[in-house]
Amino acid sequence: MRTKAVETGRDRKRFARAAGMGQVSLISVLAGTLVAFASFAILLAIVAGVLSAVGIDTEGLTSNDYRELGIGAAVVAGLVLFLSYFFGGYIAGRLARRAGALNGGLVLVVALLIGAVVALVVGTQGDTEALASDLRVIGVPTSGEDYASVATIAGILALVAMLAGSVLGGLTGERWHGKLTSRAFSPDVGPEATARQEVEAQQGADLAQAPAQQAAGPTLTERLAADRRAATSGLGSEGGANARSAPPADINSTSTAPVATAEGRRRERPLRSDTPRRQQ
Repeated sequence: MRTKAVETGRDRKRFARAAGMGQVSLISVLAGTLVAFASFAILLAIVAGVLSAVGIDTEGLTSNDYRELGIGAAVVAGLVLFLSYFFGGYIAGRLARRAGALNGGLVLVVALLIGAVVALVVGTQGDTEALASDLRVIGVPTSGEDYASVATIAGILALVAMLAGSVLGGLTGERWHGKLTSRAFSPDVGPEATARQEVEAQQGADLAQAPAQQAAGPTLTERLAADRRAATSGLGSEGGANARSAPPADINSTSTAPVATAEGRRRERPLRSDTPRRQQ
C-alpha cells in the first residue's frame, strides 16, 4: 500500500544543514565503495562458475579486460557492474540519509580514485603481478590500459552501468528513510491498523453472507431461541389471554342471574294506591 510522504529529500537536506552537516557523507561513500568491490567479486565468481559449468569461456570476463569481451560476455559484465555499484550506492545513500544520488555517484568516483592510487603503487613495484591480478578480479583497475579502455565502446558501457547503478542505489537507499517515516505516521500501517482491517473484513463477510442466510431460512439455533421466547411469553400472558378470549355477557340472556340494582328494586316494588281502604 502506497503511503503519503511525510518527509521529503529536501526536508532531510534541511535537517542536515541545521545540524551543521553537509550533503556528502565521506564515511558512507567509503563504505559503499567497499561494498561495491565485494559485491563485484562475489557476483563475478558466481557468474563465472555458472558460465564455466555450461562450457563458456570466462577468461576475458575474469581478467577485467573489457576490450576482449564478446557481446554476450559484455552484457554479463555490464549487469554485474550495475548490480555491484547499485549495492554500493544503496549503502552510501542509506547511511548518509540525504542526497542519495550525490553520495551514490561519489561511490564510483572514489572507486576510480582508489584504482588510480593502486595502479600507481603497483606500477612502482617489481613483482606485483599476483596482487594486480587479485585487485583486477574485484574490479579495481591496476594499469593505464584499463583506463584507456574507457575510450572503447565496452569501456563506455561499463562506465555507464557503474554510474547508473551507483546513482539509482543511492536514491533507493535514501528513499528507505522516507518510506520508514511515512509508514510510522500512517494510520493504515501497524498492529492496530491490521486488527481494524481484520474486523472490517469480517464485518464485510458477515454482510455478504446475510442474504444467503435469509434465503435459506432460520437456522436451528434461531428456531430454538424463537421457541423459547414464545414459550416464555405464553406462560406470562395465559391468564390475560383467557380473559380476553371469554365472550361478553349477554344482558338479555335468561341464563344469567339478574343484577340487583336500585332501578330494578324500584320496578319490582308494588305500586301504592292513593285511594284509602275504607272497606275491609
